[in-house]
Amino acid sequence: MRTIRYTAAVATIVMSLLNLPIAFDDGGAGITAPLAWLISLLGVAGIVAAVALLRSVAWATPAVITVGALNLIGAVVALVRSSDGAIIGLVLSAIGTGLAIAYAMRRPTAATPAR
Repeated sequence: MRTIRYTAAVATIVMSLLNLPIAFDDGGAGITAPLAWLISLLGVAGIVAAVALLRSVAWATPAVITVGALNLIGAVVALVRSSDGAIIGLVLSAIGTGLAIAYAMRRPTAATPAR
């Protein structure tokens, strides 16, 4: 379980680091400024979520899955637009999201108290 969690966190951190500079330089992709800032903000959120996943914080797994899903959507859009790095984003997002889902499904849940 630890390996799955760590790998999901690393993939999320790498993808988030790729998202961070988009607000300052979109690499000629023609991304509007508000969208570029949202992508950079997603990078910050991804790093926070991944670090929380490494620390086993309760909200981290759904946050990493959400960040990964948003990155997957962005990667598919970039792939359709033939943007540079779309395949890298697609692979990293799929790995991070898939492993976070696998971790969520295998993670032991807290027992519900009997009433």
